[in-house]
Amino acid sequence: MGRVAHDALIALTAILATLACYFAPVSSHAHWLGWCLWGFLCGFVLPSGMSLAMGKNLRDCGLIVGEWRLCLLAVALGTFGMALISQWAALRPDFRDYYEPIADSLRSAPLTFWLALFAYMFGWEFLFRGFLLFGLAGEKPSPSRLLTAVTFSTLLFGASHWGKPLLELLGSFLAGLILCGIAWRTRSVFACVLLHTLVFGIFTMQVAQLKP
Repeated sequence: MGRVAHDALIALTAILATLACYFAPVSSHAHWLGWCLWGFLCGFVLPSGMSLAMGKNLRDCGLIVGEWRLCLLAVALGTFGMALISQWAALRPDFRDYYEPIADSLRSAPLTFWLALFAYMFGWEFLFRGFLLFGLAGEKPSPSRLLTAVTFSTLLFGASHWGKPLLELLGSFLAGLILCGIAWRTRSVFACVLLHTLVFGIFTMQVAQLKP
């Protein structure tokens, strides 16, 4: 397969998977578990199947431990920093209105909430950082090729947050850049998975604690 066809297939698959996840048949507000499993299906099962069909090794898509010490450092620093920011965000009415139904899922079944959230973020991070970033960049990319991969991944990731509070939508583009940097530096998606899971989960806990 030529490089252009290879890149086009990866980009098209990522766009379709993102759209499928965005237009999920169930809502995160009403069916948390079903929504998370749908995200895992669209984010991991579909792209990983495409990767295997293209003859790729999933290790090349970031499914390795990578530089684990750096992974742990990134997760610790990112979680601490975002916990401070999210405490402020949880006080905003627009964030509370959007996340309160999700917080209800946390209150009613905490273990199910966290397991489902991890599955969802595993799929989400594999799609944007594993399949898309590593897939478009390749093993030893030129600076322009790496920039293209990061840009495409970040723009699609940010666009997937359409419909969420405006500040989260805008911040997701910066978050996408940071997550791409972490994935590329550690050569793994696992730090991104853990960081994204903890940031989302802790923020939901902060919202849940504010309910009178």
